[in-house]
Amino acid sequence: MASLVWQTVFAFLVCELLLTLVLVVPVPRKVRNFIARECFQLNLGERLKTPILFIGVALVLALVESYFTHQRILARLSEEVEAGFVPPASHHDGFYPGLHDKERKYKSERNMYLAGFALTLLFVIGRITALLQESVELHEEMDRVEKDVASNTSDKTTKNASSQSVKQEEDKKAN
Repeated sequence: MASLVWQTVFAFLVCELLLTLVLVVPVPRKVRNFIARECFQLNLGERLKTPILFIGVALVLALVESYFTHQRILARLSEEVEAGFVPPASHHDGFYPGLHDKERKYKSERNMYLAGFALTLLFVIGRITALLQESVELHEEMDRVEKDVASNTSDKTTKNASSQSVKQEEDKKAN
């Protein structure tokens, strides 16, 4: 059962790595903005908020469990060293005393790293998507402001041209 849990954490970590890769690969701004707009129109952030919260809580619990398992193994190993106990060699240890304990220590450390890295990537992906959405909104704002400035400039040019033509007509009439 425990192996299935850690295989799931590993699979989730691989999915997070792939998603992070997709989010940070440089693509043209128009393509990135199109993809981001489509994702934000589907309201994926709100839809996935609860599942991501549960995943985050599960990763925190997995991290805590692996930490306590690691501490328990270290405490048992230190007690054995203090007592001067050397486990007898057996075929299960490959005739190396304490190999099973070292293996369990390695696995608990590995599990701690898996859960910690997956939790960290969960926060990183959240921040990257927030920055992506903010970037899309700022680019849309910039495009809107540029269009307003261009239309105001063309309006002023048209007004200046019409006022100059009116002045020229008045000057012609005066002459």
